[in-house]
Amino acid sequence: MLRIYDSLTRETRAFEPLIPGEVGIYVCGQTVYDAPHLGHARKDLGFDVVVRWLEASGYRVTYVRNLTDIDDKIIARAGELGEPIAQFTQRMIDKTNADYRALHLRAPDHEPRATAYVGEMIELASALESEAVAYHQGDLFYAVRRFDGYGKLSGRSLDDMRAGERIEVDARKRDPMDFVLWKVGKADEPEDAIWPSPWGAGRPGWHLECSAMARALLGPTIDIHGGGPDLRFPHHENEIAQSEAANHVPLARWWMHVGQLDIGGDKMSKSLGNFTTLEAAIARFGGDVVRFYFVRTHYRSPVNFSEAGLTDAAGGLERLHNAMRAVPGDGAPLDWDESHAARFRAAMDEDFNAPAAMAVLFELVGEVNRSASPELARQLIELAGILGIGLPDAVADPEAAAIQALVDARDLARRAKDFTESDRIRAELEAQGIVLDDTPGGAKWRRGRVGPI
Repeated sequence: MLRIYDSLTRETRAFEPLIPGEVGIYVCGQTVYDAPHLGHARKDLGFDVVVRWLEASGYRVTYVRNLTDIDDKIIARAGELGEPIAQFTQRMIDKTNADYRALHLRAPDHEPRATAYVGEMIELASALESEAVAYHQGDLFYAVRRFDGYGKLSGRSLDDMRAGERIEVDARKRDPMDFVLWKVGKADEPEDAIWPSPWGAGRPGWHLECSAMARALLGPTIDIHGGGPDLRFPHHENEIAQSEAANHVPLARWWMHVGQLDIGGDKMSKSLGNFTTLEAAIARFGGDVVRFYFVRTHYRSPVNFSEAGLTDAAGGLERLHNAMRAVPGDGAPLDWDESHAARFRAAMDEDFNAPAAMAVLFELVGEVNRSASPELARQLIELAGILGIGLPDAVADPEAAAIQALVDARDLARRAKDFTESDRIRAELEAQGIVLDDTPGGAKWRRGRVGPI
């Protein structure tokens, strides 16, 4: 049975969705004021593995990952470039989607944009005002002390938060920890950043956006709510306060947070200027390698980014691909009672333990290389595919057809006992970094390491 760690209760427990056989999952996506970096990839690849395993386990999954396409940074950036906001954010969204396709991310079932749900946000904010947890003082604020459960996700009391946080003083707030639900626009802000509302023309607060979109698409209680570790407070804490005060039911049955991506001991982020763009990493190492680099780490574990780590991942992925190329599978359906499949499933059922599942894959690599068993090769290919790790297609490996033609020609020469020609072809292949393994079913080829990436 699948067990998932819950960030709110801080325990791992058996997963039971609200509706048997169906799972609703909401993951907080990007604020699209720039192209994505590796920190975004780390978070979304973590949840890609989660969604893939839920589907492999037979659940019907509705996966929602939002886009924040309006906020102060977006307005400022579009203004600097002289672009309409919608045009600028569309460019950033297109760029993100292109990079994510290179990582083989499963597309979400819904990718709501904040600007398309402003009506739902106003409706939710009005409900909070009716519940007397919101007050209008210039902007519309949420009164955190009116919600008894505030702080339950982060595990801190309001007094501790006030003592430990640097809070910008705002005389309009009843409490420094109160946050904005609706921000009234300024006179110099562009028209495409302003919407009418009962509290004055303006735009929604960031926290309000996710609460409204999650409710609109998945209902008042969802099975899994997830995001990056930095969202646990204040974003997810504020979502809980908003949603539960308005809906009077828990917002999520499970809270999931991926591990932080660090570089040089600090969180990788645009604000610190220490980020590597996803585009640059893909250009240098390839999308398959970037995916493998993150997938082989448990989703809750922190990752300290290094190029050496990506180079090591490239070598591991190459070993996996070589074994997958070497022996064709037998075409039988995957049987979860098979030893390797059963251990793979046990690993993934224990809070999506991808490292343990990956260890099973590399056991299979060794056994396929030793035995050339089509049955084991099929298990390797199908289990790796569940993690989104497959063989590169012809575009990714344009030399594959030519290499196979040389291998076939060498097999013909060997059968004709033309060993001079056979040796010549082998030498030609070796010069290209191709290693041949002679098996009873003919020669199988794989790429050997010919130097650093």
